[in-house]
Amino acid sequence: MGTTATVFCVGTADTKLEELRFLSESVRSFLTTISNSSSSKVEVVIVDVSAGQKETKSLSDFKFVTRNELLLCYSELVGENPIVLPDDRGKAVGVMSKGLQHFIKKAQADGVVAGAIGLGGTGGTSLLSTPFRSLPLGVPKLIVSTIASGQTEPYVKTSDLVLFPSIVDICGINNVSRVVLSNAGAAFAGMVIGRLGRFQESCNEGKKGTVGITMYGVTTPCVNVVNERLKKEGYETLIFHATGVGGKAMESLVREGYIQGVLDITTTEVADYVVGGVMPCDSSRFDVIIEKKIPFVLSVGALDMVTFGPKHTVPTNFQKRKIHIHNAQISAMRTTVDENKKFAGFIADKLNKSATKICVCLPQKGVSALDAPGKPFYDPEATGSLLNELQTLIQINEDRQVEVCPYHINDPEFANALVDSFMEMCSKNPTKRS
Repeated sequence: MGTTATVFCVGTADTKLEELRFLSESVRSFLTTISNSSSSKVEVVIVDVSAGQKETKSLSDFKFVTRNELLLCYSELVGENPIVLPDDRGKAVGVMSKGLQHFIKKAQADGVVAGAIGLGGTGGTSLLSTPFRSLPLGVPKLIVSTIASGQTEPYVKTSDLVLFPSIVDICGINNVSRVVLSNAGAAFAGMVIGRLGRFQESCNEGKKGTVGITMYGVTTPCVNVVNERLKKEGYETLIFHATGVGGKAMESLVREGYIQGVLDITTTEVADYVVGGVMPCDSSRFDVIIEKKIPFVLSVGALDMVTFGPKHTVPTNFQKRKIHIHNAQISAMRTTVDENKKFAGFIADKLNKSATKICVCLPQKGVSALDAPGKPFYDPEATGSLLNELQTLIQINEDRQVEVCPYHINDPEFANALVDSFMEMCSKNPTKRS
C-alpha cells in the first residue's frame, strides 16, 4: 500500500457486498469532495470479513483485501498455516475478527491507516468492534450497525468508536438505507479529512502535561478547585465521571500515553465493584497507573455509597439499608463499616505492590457531599473505619505516603492539599507529554 493514506471499508462481502460497495463509494465520493489538496488524497480499500462459505476473489472498482489475506494474517498471529475457517459460524466469526485485528495493527504500524468504517448486524458489529477499537484514539472508526440504539457498551467500551444507527436492517439498498449509508459515509469522510488536515493545537503549547481527574456529583466542589488550580499551574486536565466506564476510560488514556499524571479523587467505582453496584470498576483498577509510574494522588471520594438504578431495582437484600434517591434513575446506598474495610483492603493491596511515587490523601470530616453533618450518609464510624483501615494496611515508605487532613473532601483546603501533594511529586518527577 506504500505510504498513501488509506481508509478501510469493512464488511461481509458474501452477504452484504451491495451495501459495502455503496458505503465505500459514498466514502470515496465525499473524500474527493471535501479534500482541497492532493496532500489529503486518501485511498478507499474494501476488506472482506466473510465468515460463510462463499468467497469473493476481487473487485473491479476498488482495491480489495480478500478473506484469505486476513486468514494469512491470523496464521501469522497463531503460528499455524494454513488456517481453515471453521464450519461453526460463531467460531468462524471469531477467527475473522482476530485476522482483521492483526491486519489493522500491521497497517497501523506501517503508518498508512487514516480510518476504518464498516457495517453489520449484531454479528458483524461484534466482529468489527474489537479490531476497530485497536486503532488509537483519534483515528476515525465508525460502524453502521443495527444495534447502535441499544446496549452499546460491550462494543464501544472506552474507545472513540462511533456506532451509527442503520434504522433498517442492512439488507439491500433502499430509500432508507441509501440515506443512512450516505450520511455515514459523509460523516466518516469529514472526520478523516479533518484529522489529516489538523495542525497541532496551539492551546496545548507550553502545557506541562495532561492530568486525569475522577469526579462524581458529590465531589464536584473539590474537583472544581483542583481543576482550576492545576490549569493555573500550567497543566491540561481531563475529568472523568466515576460511573464505571469513567475510570476505565481514564486508565485507557493513561495506557496510551495521553495522561501523564492522575488525581484519582473519586474512587467510588471500587465500592460498586466490591458490593455489587451498577457502576463498578474491574479487578484491574489502578494497575496501569501504577505500571506507568506517573505521579499519582489518590483519595476516597464517594466511597460512602454504592450506586444502583431506580429504587425498585435495588436488590432485595439491600432494600432495608439506608438509601438516598439521587434522581429517578439513580439510587445510592450508604456503605457499612465492614464494606469500607473491604474497600480499604482492595486499594491497599494494589498500592502496596507499587514501586512508584504515590500519595493517599484522606479527608477526616467526610468523603462526599452526603457524608457531612445533617446529610443522609453522615456516619463518622463508617467513614472512620475506611480511613483507619487504609492507614493500617498501606505500607508507608519513602515513595508511598498517606496524609490525613482535618477537612471534608469538598473543603477548599482539602482540594489544595491534593494539588500540593501532586505538585511536590511532579517537582521530583516532572510530567512530560508523550
